[in-house]
Amino acid sequence: MSGGVVIVGGGPVGLSAAILLHRAGVGCVVLERDEVPGAHPKARGVRVRTMELFAQWGLAEKIRRGALPPEANRFIYCDSLVGDEIARSPEIEGDASALSPQTVCRVPQSGVEETLRDYVVGLAGVDYRSGVRVVGLDDAGPHVTVRTDDGEHLSAEYVIGADGVSSTVRRVLGVELEGLATLGWGQSIYWQADLGDLVADRLCIQFMTGDRLGHSSSIATVDGRYRWITMVMRRGEGELPAQLADEDAAAIVTRAVGRDVDPKILDIATWRISAQVAKSWRRGRVFLAGDAAHSFPPTGGFGMNTGVQDVHNLVWKLALVINELADARLLDTYEVERKPVAASNAAWSVANGGRFRAIGRAIANDDKVELAQLLDEQRGHVDASAQDLGFGYAEGAVLPTANEDRSEPLTTARTGHRFPESYVRIGSEYGSSVLCLTDRFVLATADAAGWSSAVSVSAAALGVPIGLAETDNTEVLGGHDAVLVRPDGIVAWVVPPIAESERVSVLQRAVRALLW
Repeated sequence: MSGGVVIVGGGPVGLSAAILLHRAGVGCVVLERDEVPGAHPKARGVRVRTMELFAQWGLAEKIRRGALPPEANRFIYCDSLVGDEIARSPEIEGDASALSPQTVCRVPQSGVEETLRDYVVGLAGVDYRSGVRVVGLDDAGPHVTVRTDDGEHLSAEYVIGADGVSSTVRRVLGVELEGLATLGWGQSIYWQADLGDLVADRLCIQFMTGDRLGHSSSIATVDGRYRWITMVMRRGEGELPAQLADEDAAAIVTRAVGRDVDPKILDIATWRISAQVAKSWRRGRVFLAGDAAHSFPPTGGFGMNTGVQDVHNLVWKLALVINELADARLLDTYEVERKPVAASNAAWSVANGGRFRAIGRAIANDDKVELAQLLDEQRGHVDASAQDLGFGYAEGAVLPTANEDRSEPLTTARTGHRFPESYVRIGSEYGSSVLCLTDRFVLATADAAGWSSAVSVSAAALGVPIGLAETDNTEVLGGHDAVLVRPDGIVAWVVPPIAESERVSVLQRAVRALLW
């Protein structure tokens, strides 16, 4: 293992960074402040793009164990679980399998974290430490010194701050947040009771209860029968509400269920609802990722997912720079690329929250016309393919091509976007492009024989691994001869027509332009 990175924070984002660094051959230390994981399940949804990454790492099936069935991907509005059902979000139409070999996975974040942690602890070159708090950073010269509460000083070439919304790394760097600091407060009750007789035939993302009775709250399943989360949202910029006592939490749960279920209260969390993005994602050799760099309302399920994709963007760049295969300026493209995506996901989540409130008002006012329109709009929340897979980088480590086709990025390769799902052959192996185009640059083309020499000669000359993938799906190539895909699956360059005699020089110039 070469190089060295310290990751502050051992949640899903920090653990994902460690996995990616291991795959890139870069050693790292993960510092997690908690000795043992918290009890709360937290978020309960892994988006398609993140599941694609987990599949690349061989972890998707483990994470998917215990997930809700696909038909549960909906919201149900009711007075209570035993009361009248008022409406449901509409069924999602179309075949999602054409866009990805993966689907949304409704599992608790705590389970995702456990699977990632169990995997990371066994990886060579990864030093995972729990119960360690970072108290300071000194970025001077070619290394960063990380100071811990037990007096240890760790030296690293780079540091990734993935230590959550109250990030110590962000505070030490003096980085401010911009956006909506307090949209309100959320109180989340994690509880246990057997509701099998009430939900067996109507599992969903969340039951939204009490809108026309004047006491709105939600019930979301953790395991489909026994463990649940009830959330109460309090709008406004008032002070932090008092922590709920167990008896008050039980009363809220009982009212939402509509009968006495004698809930066992397992945990109660109170948090600020905000939509903010860090003004700067990098200071010298220190980077912010995940909730340390952005915070979203829970109405969208993009917090953890955006964070995992942050480090997926960052780590391949770090690895090339550490191994002296790219100029350090490549690292500047991390913020350039990821900050707009985070801002978009924050705005999208805020809009979803506003729609929930509007649906609640329509239910309370018995406005069936307004309710039908809002539920139809909610399709884009339940099926978030456009937001999840259609994100793009307008600038950064990409090379726009003149007169490039601007067609749908979910089906046609476009610069700065995820290479669309397609069947490809690499060597003698066939498989999904989403699973195969990873960890190195890959030239995807319908003419592998014509590009083979240019790819092998360029890789040898530059010292940068470049693979070659062949597809007979010319539609996904947008009619172009070839597409250069980055190690994170993003299209770096849509290759214009090039004479075979010029392919070596043009390809090398393109890769140098991306990395140097």
